[in-house]
Amino acid sequence: MRTIQIKRVLVGLVVALILGASAVAQQAPERPSPWPVRVPGQSLKEERAPSLIDVEMLKRAEYRGDVLRAQLLDLEMKEIDIQARIDDLDYRLRPECIQQALSLVGSPRPMDELRDDLRGRLEGEKGRANQQLELLAATQARLETAIRDADAECTILRERLRLPRASDACGENN
Repeated sequence: MRTIQIKRVLVGLVVALILGASAVAQQAPERPSPWPVRVPGQSLKEERAPSLIDVEMLKRAEYRGDVLRAQLLDLEMKEIDIQARIDDLDYRLRPECIQQALSLVGSPRPMDELRDDLRGRLEGEKGRANQQLELLAATQARLETAIRDADAECTILRERLRLPRASDACGENN
């Protein structure tokens, strides 16, 4: 039980550090103007100003990446909770813990039958928790792919807009 509390404290610290780092990263220094400066002798085609559509697409891709990262963090928190539950079930499945759990139970049923019944319920619960972990792993893989796609889209749009790479957007801080 103590390890569960330690894990939760550590996860809380990691979340606080991540949120603190993203808050600091959002206070980026002033960026140079994204609008190109016309150099004498440069054609109008080379001077292309970024379209509002590209700017809006970049904002949406950055927002999508942030939302996906938040979902991934929530998923990792759920994974830690489920893993803690599995650890607890492993502890409760030990023969001495099952015996202790049934020590105060008065029943006309034989003690072996009660132990087998409790063990079966705990193993069933552990199996369901393991299935949840597998589902979370599949979801995590999909989220990581979506984050990479959003980051790639951000990179392409930044290049198209001739913007410098931002350390606080599009996952470049990963």
